[in-house]
Amino acid sequence: MTAGETSTGSRAFLLRLLAGPIAFAAVRAAPLAGLAPEAHFAVSTYAWVLAWWAATPVPWAVTSFLPFVLLPLGGAMPFADVAAGYGHAILPYLMGVMLFGHAFRKHGLARRIALAALCLPGVARSSSTLILAILTVSALLSAMVSDLAVIVMMTPIALSITRSVAAGAGRLAAATSLAVLYGAAAGGLATPAGILFNAVTLSLLERLTDYSVTFAQWTSTGVVLTAAHLPICCLVLKRMLPPEVRAISGGRDRFRRERARLGPLSRGEKNVLFVLILMLVLWLLPTFVTIGFLDIWYVPPVAMVLLFALPVDTKRGEATLETGDIQAGIGWNVLFLVLGGMALADVLASLGVTDRLARLLAGNVTAGTLPWLAGLVTTLLTQVTSGAGTSMMVSTMLLPIADTLGYNPAILARIIAGTAQGVALPWSSPAAAAAFAFGAVGLGTMFRVGAVVTVLTSIVVVVLSMILVPVLQAFAVE
Repeated sequence: MTAGETSTGSRAFLLRLLAGPIAFAAVRAAPLAGLAPEAHFAVSTYAWVLAWWAATPVPWAVTSFLPFVLLPLGGAMPFADVAAGYGHAILPYLMGVMLFGHAFRKHGLARRIALAALCLPGVARSSSTLILAILTVSALLSAMVSDLAVIVMMTPIALSITRSVAAGAGRLAAATSLAVLYGAAAGGLATPAGILFNAVTLSLLERLTDYSVTFAQWTSTGVVLTAAHLPICCLVLKRMLPPEVRAISGGRDRFRRERARLGPLSRGEKNVLFVLILMLVLWLLPTFVTIGFLDIWYVPPVAMVLLFALPVDTKRGEATLETGDIQAGIGWNVLFLVLGGMALADVLASLGVTDRLARLLAGNVTAGTLPWLAGLVTTLLTQVTSGAGTSMMVSTMLLPIADTLGYNPAILARIIAGTAQGVALPWSSPAAAAAFAFGAVGLGTMFRVGAVVTVLTSIVVVVLSMILVPVLQAFAVE
């Protein structure tokens, strides 16, 4: 690296580092009438945290601990009270979900399920059915496994079949690669475990309003939204990336040979399948019987304990997950981003900031425009910052406003979680970055097709959420 490159890199880092203090100072200097000094300082801290989450001069996890440093220093809140906000039920929930997804991929059960679906008659008969099948399989897997894991597993499968069909079929390769990304994004809407910011939005809904939700209630709307995404994505891909070949010969045979190489179910796969079934039973049980402790947050920690307890090889003392999987299976950086955001949301609520913001905006926003505002703001912000960060910020701002206006905040929660997926640019999300990294999609193609998919699916999410949540009575007041 030359001296000039080092100097340029140093200046860029310094600018990213200064983004936080500058945002803090700007908010501190702004005349925020009606806020107590402690609340004003907390809002300034929030601005610093958001700026660093966007600019990333330090890891997200490090930024998430800024409230520990700034809030006591400014006299806004004692250290112990700040720490209390980090002891949230979402921590063991996300750890359990992440580790289950890791086990699902580690032992090969996800790949087996994907290949079994792709071996169904007619699936690999033509380019159109192949694209739809890849969208569907990716969505099914993403309902229980992280979208990033689905992309890492499914994209090589999709590209191998397209490249064996016709050498140089660039549009078909791009279409199947994007089908994995769009399918994974759609599947994340289906269940609370599908994507990180489902849990974030649900948690904030419970903390900021009087609404709570069960696994079955969220899934009743999520499955419909996922199903609505698939034909839209398939149609856009076919129109904007028309495949070079239509008929595919021997596609099913290729998938069947791949599946045959897997052999019978391993002990690890059986253990993961057992845990998956148990999770679904425990999540759905409150629909039929009332069990006090059994809520949406309880199930993933149960799964986590079982995965480390169920043996794979008793002679060698190996379990389904082992010590090293704690590091490999949990995205600690993202996990602490969420915890920091949740803690800041609690701080802003306890100091009266969210109530003040709700009163200010309530005079300028009507109940009719609120869902469209939620969808627009979330969609735009997600393109430049993380979906988790966007979900936390928009939920913190808009959910209390919905309560003030007498609008069902559960509709907003569904919209925010449904439009927080970034697929148009490689830096929109880790999933989009992984899809782009496989090299089958150019930046221009990704943006052009992704922008159309984002606009169409965001409109569908807003419209269907306004219909489904009231009609299905998917969310209930506590």
